[in-house]
Amino acid sequence: MGDTKERILLTALELFSENGYEAVSVSHIAAGLGITKGALYRHYRSKRDIFESILARMERRDAEQAGAHDLPQGTRAEMEEAYAAATAADTAAFAKAMFRYWTEDSFASRFRRMLTLEQFGSEEMGALYQQYLASGPAEYLRDLFDAWGLPSPAAAAAEFYAPMFLSYSLYDAAEDKAAVTAALDALLDRAAERLTNKNRERNTHMENSDGIIIRRETEHDHRAVENLIRESFWNVYRPGCLEHFVIHRLRDDPAFVPELDLVMEKDGEIIGQNMFMRAVIRADDGRDVPIMTMGPICVDPAVKRRGFGKRLLDYSLEKAAEMGCGALCFEGNIGFYGKSGFTYASDFGIRYHGLPESADASFFLCRELIDGYLDGVTGEYAPPEGYFAAEREPAAFEAFEAQFPPKEKKKLPGQLV
Repeated sequence: MGDTKERILLTALELFSENGYEAVSVSHIAAGLGITKGALYRHYRSKRDIFESILARMERRDAEQAGAHDLPQGTRAEMEEAYAAATAADTAAFAKAMFRYWTEDSFASRFRRMLTLEQFGSEEMGALYQQYLASGPAEYLRDLFDAWGLPSPAAAAAEFYAPMFLSYSLYDAAEDKAAVTAALDALLDRAAERLTNKNRERNTHMENSDGIIIRRETEHDHRAVENLIRESFWNVYRPGCLEHFVIHRLRDDPAFVPELDLVMEKDGEIIGQNMFMRAVIRADDGRDVPIMTMGPICVDPAVKRRGFGKRLLDYSLEKAAEMGCGALCFEGNIGFYGKSGFTYASDFGIRYHGLPESADASFFLCRELIDGYLDGVTGEYAPPEGYFAAEREPAAFEAFEAQFPPKEKKKLPGQLV
Protein backbone atom coordinates (compact mmCIF):
# COMPACT_ATOMS: atom_id res chain seq x y z
CA MET A 1 0.00 0.00 0.00
CA GLY A 2 2.80 2.39 0.89
CA ASP A 3 4.49 1.87 -2.48
CA THR A 4 1.28 2.56 -4.40
CA LYS A 5 0.61 5.75 -2.45
CA GLU A 6 4.14 6.94 -3.15
CA ARG A 7 3.82 6.13 -6.86
CA ILE A 8 0.58 8.11 -7.01
CA LEU A 9 2.28 11.11 -5.42
CA LEU A 10 5.29 11.05 -7.73
CA THR A 11 3.26 10.41 -10.88
CA ALA A 12 0.89 13.25 -10.03
CA LEU A 13 3.81 15.64 -9.47
CA GLU A 14 5.38 14.59 -12.78
CA LEU A 15 2.12 15.24 -14.62
CA PHE A 16 1.60 18.57 -12.81
CA SER A 17 5.12 19.67 -13.82
CA GLU A 18 4.55 18.77 -17.47
CA ASN A 19 0.98 19.97 -17.97
CA GLY A 20 0.14 22.21 -15.03
CA TYR A 21 -1.96 21.38 -11.99
CA GLU A 22 -5.27 22.55 -13.43
CA ALA A 23 -4.90 20.53 -16.65
CA VAL A 24 -4.40 17.21 -14.86
CA SER A 25 -7.38 15.22 -13.56
CA VAL A 26 -7.57 12.25 -11.23
CA SER A 27 -8.32 10.14 -14.33
CA HIS A 28 -5.05 11.27 -15.90
CA ILE A 29 -3.12 10.33 -12.78
CA ALA A 30 -4.80 6.92 -12.53
CA ALA A 31 -4.16 6.26 -16.22
CA GLY A 32 -0.52 7.17 -15.82
CA LEU A 33 -0.22 4.51 -13.15
CA GLY A 34 -2.37 1.92 -14.90
CA ILE A 35 -4.85 1.79 -12.01
CA THR A 36 -8.51 2.70 -11.63
CA LYS A 37 -9.76 5.91 -10.08
CA GLY A 38 -11.29 3.78 -7.31
CA ALA A 39 -7.88 2.35 -6.48
CA LEU A 40 -6.43 5.84 -6.36
CA TYR A 41 -9.19 7.05 -4.02
CA ARG A 42 -8.24 4.38 -1.52
CA HIS A 43 -5.03 6.39 -0.95
CA TYR A 44 -6.07 9.99 -1.57
CA ARG A 45 -9.46 11.64 -1.20
CA SER A 46 -8.99 13.98 -4.16
CA LYS A 47 -6.50 15.69 -6.45
CA ARG A 48 -6.31 18.45 -3.84
CA ASP A 49 -5.35 15.88 -1.22
CA ILE A 50 -2.48 14.76 -3.44
CA PHE A 51 -1.35 18.36 -3.93
CA GLU A 52 -1.39 19.07 -0.19
CA SER A 53 0.73 15.96 0.40
CA ILE A 54 3.19 17.20 -2.24
CA LEU A 55 3.30 20.63 -0.58
CA ALA A 56 3.81 19.14 2.91
CA ARG A 57 6.71 17.04 1.64
CA MET A 58 8.19 20.03 -0.14
CA GLU A 59 8.10 22.07 3.04
CA ARG A 60 9.90 19.30 4.97
CA ARG A 61 12.51 18.80 2.27
CA ASP A 62 13.10 22.54 1.90
CA ALA A 63 13.66 22.87 5.65
CA GLU A 64 16.06 19.91 5.60
CA GLN A 65 18.05 21.46 2.75
CA ALA A 66 18.27 24.81 4.49
CA GLY A 67 19.23 23.22 7.80
CA ALA A 68 22.22 21.50 6.18
CA HIS A 69 23.98 24.85 5.68
CA ASP A 70 25.48 27.51 7.93
CA LEU A 71 23.05 30.35 7.24
CA PRO A 72 20.33 31.23 9.80
CA GLN A 73 16.94 29.69 9.04
CA GLY A 74 14.69 31.69 11.35
CA THR A 75 13.58 35.28 10.84
CA ARG A 76 15.97 38.14 11.43
CA ALA A 77 13.94 39.21 14.48
CA GLU A 78 14.52 35.75 15.97
CA MET A 79 18.20 35.42 14.97
CA GLU A 80 19.70 38.90 14.67
CA GLU A 81 23.18 37.83 15.79
CA ALA A 82 23.26 34.86 13.41
CA TYR A 83 22.25 37.09 10.51
CA ALA A 84 25.00 39.57 11.33
CA ALA A 85 27.59 36.77 11.70
CA ALA A 86 26.88 35.08 8.35
CA THR A 87 29.54 35.41 5.65
CA ALA A 88 29.45 36.06 1.92
CA ALA A 89 31.18 32.73 1.32
CA ASP A 90 28.46 30.90 3.29
CA THR A 91 25.79 32.75 1.30
CA ALA A 92 27.33 31.77 -2.04
CA ALA A 93 27.74 28.14 -0.95
CA PHE A 94 24.10 28.03 0.14
CA ALA A 95 22.93 29.58 -3.16
CA LYS A 96 24.92 27.03 -5.18
CA ALA A 97 23.48 24.15 -3.18
CA MET A 98 19.93 25.44 -3.51
CA PHE A 99 20.27 25.88 -7.28
CA ARG A 100 21.39 22.26 -7.61
CA TYR A 101 18.55 21.18 -5.36
CA TRP A 102 15.92 23.02 -7.43
CA THR A 103 17.32 21.76 -10.73
CA GLU A 104 18.80 18.29 -10.10
CA ASP A 105 16.56 16.86 -7.40
CA SER A 106 13.65 15.24 -9.25
CA PHE A 107 11.02 16.11 -6.65
CA ALA A 108 12.12 19.71 -6.16
CA SER A 109 12.67 20.40 -9.86
CA ARG A 110 9.20 19.10 -10.77
CA PHE A 111 7.65 21.16 -7.99
CA ARG A 112 9.49 24.23 -9.33
CA ARG A 113 8.28 23.62 -12.89
CA MET A 114 4.71 23.12 -11.68
CA LEU A 115 4.79 26.48 -9.90
CA THR A 116 6.35 28.15 -12.91
CA LEU A 117 3.54 26.88 -15.15
CA GLU A 118 0.72 27.75 -12.75
CA GLN A 119 1.93 31.02 -11.18
CA PHE A 120 -0.29 33.24 -13.37
CA GLY A 121 -3.38 31.04 -13.35
CA SER A 122 -3.76 30.53 -9.62
CA GLU A 123 -3.36 33.01 -6.77
CA GLU A 124 -2.25 30.18 -4.49
CA MET A 125 0.36 28.90 -6.96
CA GLY A 126 1.55 32.46 -7.59
CA ALA A 127 2.08 32.97 -3.85
CA LEU A 128 3.99 29.68 -3.58
CA TYR A 129 6.13 30.63 -6.57
CA GLN A 130 7.02 33.92 -4.88
CA GLN A 131 7.70 32.21 -1.55
CA TYR A 132 10.04 29.55 -2.92
CA LEU A 133 11.59 31.07 -6.01
CA ALA A 134 11.18 34.86 -6.22
CA SER A 135 10.42 37.37 -3.47
CA GLY A 136 11.07 34.89 -0.63
CA PRO A 137 14.77 34.31 -1.44
CA ALA A 138 15.26 37.98 -2.37
CA GLU A 139 13.78 39.21 0.90
CA TYR A 140 15.90 36.74 2.89
CA LEU A 141 19.04 38.05 1.19
CA ARG A 142 17.91 41.63 1.79
CA ASP A 143 17.56 40.97 5.52
CA LEU A 144 20.92 39.21 5.56
CA PHE A 145 22.73 42.07 3.82
CA ASP A 146 20.88 44.62 5.95
CA ALA A 147 22.16 42.86 9.08
CA TRP A 148 25.69 43.22 7.70
CA GLY A 149 25.15 46.96 7.42
CA LEU A 150 25.50 47.08 3.63
CA PRO A 151 24.08 50.21 1.98
CA SER A 152 21.00 49.58 -0.19
CA PRO A 153 20.54 45.95 0.93
CA ALA A 154 17.51 45.42 -1.33
CA ALA A 155 19.56 46.40 -4.39
CA ALA A 156 22.43 44.17 -3.24
CA ALA A 157 19.99 41.27 -2.81
CA ALA A 158 18.57 41.78 -6.31
CA GLU A 159 22.08 41.90 -7.78
CA PHE A 160 23.03 38.67 -6.01
CA TYR A 161 19.85 36.72 -6.73
CA ALA A 162 19.11 37.84 -10.31
CA PRO A 163 21.66 35.48 -11.98
CA MET A 164 20.30 32.55 -10.00
CA PHE A 165 16.71 33.38 -10.90
CA LEU A 166 17.58 33.69 -14.59
CA SER A 167 19.60 30.49 -14.54
CA TYR A 168 16.53 28.38 -13.72
CA SER A 169 15.09 29.21 -17.15
CA LEU A 170 18.45 28.81 -18.87
CA TYR A 171 18.95 25.42 -17.21
CA ASP A 172 15.55 24.06 -18.23
CA ALA A 173 16.15 24.91 -21.91
CA ALA A 174 19.86 24.06 -22.11
CA GLU A 175 21.34 20.97 -23.70
CA ASP A 176 24.50 21.42 -21.63
CA LYS A 177 22.96 21.87 -18.20
CA ALA A 178 26.30 21.44 -16.43
CA ALA A 179 27.61 24.51 -18.26
CA VAL A 180 24.72 26.61 -16.91
CA THR A 181 25.46 25.45 -13.37
CA ALA A 182 29.18 26.13 -13.77
CA ALA A 183 28.51 29.63 -15.13
CA LEU A 184 26.24 30.40 -12.19
CA ASP A 185 28.86 29.10 -9.75
CA ALA A 186 31.37 31.55 -11.21
CA LEU A 187 28.89 34.44 -10.97
CA LEU A 188 28.07 33.60 -7.35
CA ASP A 189 31.77 33.39 -6.48
CA ARG A 190 32.33 36.86 -7.94
CA ALA A 191 29.29 38.20 -6.12
CA ALA A 192 30.60 36.75 -2.84
CA GLU A 193 33.99 38.35 -3.47
CA ARG A 194 32.36 41.74 -4.05
CA LEU A 195 30.32 41.39 -0.85
CA THR A 196 33.40 40.37 1.12
CA ASN A 197 35.30 43.38 -0.20
CA LYS A 198 32.42 45.70 0.69
CA ASN A 199 32.36 44.33 4.23
CA ARG A 200 36.15 44.54 4.47
CA GLU A 201 36.12 48.18 3.33
CA ARG A 202 33.31 48.97 5.75
CA ASN A 203 34.98 47.27 8.70
CA THR A 204 38.38 48.73 7.92
CA HIS A 205 36.84 52.20 8.00
CA MET A 206 34.77 51.60 11.10
CA GLU A 207 37.09 49.66 13.37
CA ASN A 208 39.99 51.43 15.02
CA SER A 209 42.82 50.41 17.26
CA ASP A 210 41.22 52.22 20.20
CA GLY A 211 38.28 49.80 20.22
CA ILE A 212 35.82 52.12 18.42
CA ILE A 213 33.30 50.61 16.01
CA ILE A 214 30.54 52.46 14.17
CA ARG A 215 27.80 50.19 12.83
CA ARG A 216 24.10 50.00 12.07
CA GLU A 217 21.74 49.95 15.02
CA THR A 218 19.93 46.64 15.49
CA GLU A 219 16.62 45.96 17.19
CA HIS A 220 18.59 44.47 20.07
CA ASP A 221 20.19 47.91 20.61
CA HIS A 222 16.97 49.89 20.86
CA ARG A 223 16.59 50.14 24.62
CA ALA A 224 20.30 50.73 25.20
CA VAL A 225 20.21 53.58 22.66
CA GLU A 226 17.07 55.05 24.22
CA ASN A 227 18.76 54.96 27.63
CA LEU A 228 21.86 56.63 26.19
CA ILE A 229 19.80 59.41 24.62
CA ARG A 230 17.85 59.93 27.82
CA GLU A 231 21.06 60.26 29.83
CA SER A 232 22.60 62.60 27.26
CA PHE A 233 19.65 64.99 26.91
CA TRP A 234 18.24 64.91 30.43
CA ASN A 235 17.73 68.49 31.72
CA VAL A 236 19.69 69.92 28.75
CA TYR A 237 16.98 71.68 26.71
CA ARG A 238 14.11 71.31 29.18
CA PRO A 239 13.46 69.70 32.56
CA GLY A 240 13.72 66.01 31.72
CA CYS A 241 13.83 65.24 27.98
CA LEU A 242 11.75 63.99 25.05
CA GLU A 243 14.42 62.76 22.65
CA HIS A 244 14.40 59.10 23.72
CA PHE A 245 10.68 58.90 22.90
CA VAL A 246 11.24 60.74 19.63
CA ILE A 247 13.72 58.16 18.34
CA HIS A 248 11.44 55.39 19.57
CA ARG A 249 8.74 56.76 17.26
CA LEU A 250 11.00 57.81 14.38
CA ARG A 251 12.19 54.25 13.73
CA ASP A 252 8.70 53.53 12.34
CA ASP A 253 8.37 56.82 10.45
CA PRO A 254 8.23 56.64 6.63
CA ALA A 255 10.95 59.31 6.46
CA PHE A 256 13.37 57.29 8.62
CA VAL A 257 16.58 56.21 6.86
CA PRO A 258 17.52 52.81 8.34
CA GLU A 259 20.83 52.67 6.46
CA LEU A 260 21.92 55.74 8.44
CA ASP A 261 20.71 54.62 11.87
CA LEU A 262 24.14 54.32 13.48
CA VAL A 263 25.66 53.51 16.84
CA MET A 264 29.21 53.94 18.07
CA GLU A 265 30.70 51.22 20.28
CA LYS A 266 33.79 51.33 22.44
CA ASP A 267 35.00 47.98 23.75
CA GLY A 268 31.57 46.49 23.13
CA GLU A 269 29.55 49.24 24.86
CA ILE A 270 27.37 51.71 22.96
CA ILE A 271 28.68 55.22 23.61
CA GLY A 272 27.11 57.19 20.77
CA GLN A 273 24.34 57.24 18.18
CA ASN A 274 23.05 59.21 15.23
CA MET A 275 20.14 58.81 12.84
CA PHE A 276 18.85 60.47 9.69
CA MET A 277 15.45 61.40 8.27
CA ARG A 278 14.43 62.36 4.75
CA ALA A 279 13.16 65.92 4.45
CA VAL A 280 12.51 68.60 1.82
CA ILE A 281 13.14 72.28 1.21
CA ARG A 282 9.99 73.95 -0.11
CA ALA A 283 11.73 76.07 -2.71
CA ASP A 284 10.44 79.51 -3.60
CA ASP A 285 10.13 78.43 -7.23
CA GLY A 286 7.64 75.70 -6.28
CA ARG A 287 9.98 72.73 -6.20
CA ASP A 288 10.38 70.27 -3.35
CA VAL A 289 14.14 69.80 -3.04
CA PRO A 290 14.94 66.48 -1.31
CA ILE A 291 17.45 66.69 1.52
CA MET A 292 18.00 64.97 4.86
CA THR A 293 18.12 66.01 8.46
CA MET A 294 19.62 64.13 11.38
CA GLY A 295 19.33 63.57 15.08
CA PRO A 296 19.03 63.07 17.84
CA ILE A 297 22.80 62.62 17.87
CA CYS A 298 24.68 62.15 21.10
CA VAL A 299 27.56 60.52 22.93
CA ASP A 300 27.68 59.17 26.45
CA PRO A 301 28.22 62.10 28.87
CA ALA A 302 31.04 60.09 30.46
CA VAL A 303 33.14 60.28 27.27
CA LYS A 304 32.27 63.76 26.01
CA ARG A 305 35.00 66.16 24.83
CA ARG A 306 37.24 63.31 23.69
CA GLY A 307 36.52 63.59 19.96
CA PHE A 308 34.04 60.72 19.75
CA GLY A 309 31.14 62.94 18.75
CA LYS A 310 33.00 64.46 15.81
CA ARG A 311 34.16 61.03 14.63
CA LEU A 312 30.59 59.76 14.70
CA LEU A 313 29.31 62.90 12.96
CA ASP A 314 31.93 62.86 10.19
CA TYR A 315 31.39 59.16 9.53
CA SER A 316 27.61 59.68 9.42
CA LEU A 317 27.95 62.50 6.90
CA GLU A 318 30.27 60.40 4.74
CA LYS A 319 27.71 57.57 4.66
CA ALA A 320 24.89 60.01 3.85
CA ALA A 321 26.91 61.37 0.94
CA GLU A 322 27.51 57.83 -0.33
CA MET A 323 23.73 57.34 -0.38
CA GLY A 324 23.35 60.37 -2.61
CA CYS A 325 22.15 62.87 -0.01
CA GLY A 326 22.70 66.33 -1.55
CA ALA A 327 22.35 68.50 1.54
CA LEU A 328 21.51 68.38 5.21
CA CYS A 329 19.55 70.89 7.32
CA PHE A 330 19.89 70.58 11.06
CA GLU A 331 19.37 72.41 14.35
CA GLY A 332 22.59 72.67 16.33
CA ASN A 333 25.49 74.70 17.66
CA ILE A 334 27.72 76.20 14.98
CA GLY A 335 30.67 76.03 17.37
CA PHE A 336 30.63 72.23 17.19
CA TYR A 337 29.00 71.45 13.85
CA GLY A 338 30.94 74.13 12.02
CA LYS A 339 34.06 71.96 12.49
CA SER A 340 32.36 69.38 10.24
CA GLY A 341 31.48 71.76 7.45
CA PHE A 342 28.12 73.15 8.58
CA THR A 343 27.29 76.81 8.14
CA TYR A 344 24.25 78.93 8.77
CA ALA A 345 21.31 77.88 6.60
CA SER A 346 20.62 81.54 5.90
CA ASP A 347 23.89 81.61 3.91
CA PHE A 348 22.12 79.34 1.41
CA GLY A 349 18.90 81.35 1.47
CA ILE A 350 17.09 78.63 3.45
CA ARG A 351 14.56 79.77 6.07
CA TYR A 352 13.24 77.87 9.09
CA HIS A 353 9.50 77.22 8.94
CA GLY A 354 7.48 79.60 11.11
CA LEU A 355 10.47 81.65 12.28
CA PRO A 356 10.04 85.42 11.82
CA GLU A 357 12.67 87.06 9.64
CA SER A 358 13.85 89.20 12.54
CA ALA A 359 14.31 86.19 14.89
CA ASP A 360 17.69 84.66 15.71
CA ALA A 361 18.24 81.73 13.33
CA SER A 362 21.81 80.94 14.35
CA PHE A 363 20.69 77.48 15.50
CA PHE A 364 19.58 76.55 11.98
CA LEU A 365 22.49 75.00 10.09
CA CYS A 366 23.04 73.52 6.66
CA ARG A 367 25.73 71.64 4.78
CA GLU A 368 25.94 70.59 1.16
CA LEU A 369 27.13 67.00 0.73
CA ILE A 370 27.16 67.38 -3.06
CA ASP A 371 28.93 70.54 -4.19
CA GLY A 372 26.50 72.97 -5.79
CA TYR A 373 23.42 70.96 -4.80
CA LEU A 374 21.68 74.06 -3.43
CA ASP A 375 22.81 76.43 -6.16
CA GLY A 376 19.84 78.55 -7.16
CA VAL A 377 17.70 77.18 -4.31
CA THR A 378 16.02 79.44 -1.80
CA GLY A 379 13.08 78.38 0.31
CA GLU A 380 11.78 77.07 3.60
CA TYR A 381 12.61 74.00 5.66
CA ALA A 382 10.35 72.38 8.25
CA PRO A 383 11.43 69.44 10.44
CA PRO A 384 9.69 66.15 9.64
CA GLU A 385 6.46 65.70 11.60
CA GLY A 386 7.87 62.73 13.50
CA TYR A 387 10.08 64.99 15.59
CA PHE A 388 6.97 66.33 17.36
CA ALA A 389 5.77 62.91 18.53
CA ALA A 390 6.03 63.68 22.25
CA GLU A 391 4.02 66.90 21.98
CA ARG A 392 1.34 65.20 19.88
CA GLU A 393 1.16 62.01 21.94
CA PRO A 394 1.58 63.18 25.54
CA ALA A 395 -0.12 60.14 27.06
CA ALA A 396 2.03 57.74 25.01
CA PHE A 397 5.13 59.69 25.98
CA GLU A 398 4.29 59.52 29.69
CA ALA A 399 3.66 55.76 29.46
CA PHE A 400 6.98 55.30 27.65
CA GLU A 401 8.89 57.45 30.15
CA ALA A 402 7.42 55.38 33.01
CA GLN A 403 9.40 52.37 31.70
CA PHE A 404 12.70 54.03 32.69
CA PRO A 405 14.28 54.54 36.14
CA PRO A 406 13.07 57.77 37.81
CA LYS A 407 15.27 60.85 37.37
CA GLU A 408 14.92 64.33 38.84
CA LYS A 409 13.74 66.99 36.43
CA LYS A 410 15.45 70.33 36.97
CA LYS A 411 14.88 73.82 35.60
CA LEU A 412 18.35 75.04 34.66
CA PRO A 413 19.75 78.22 33.07
CA GLY A 414 20.08 77.98 29.29
CA GLN A 415 17.21 75.56 28.75
CA LEU A 416 14.89 76.32 25.85
CA VAL A 417 11.69 75.34 27.63
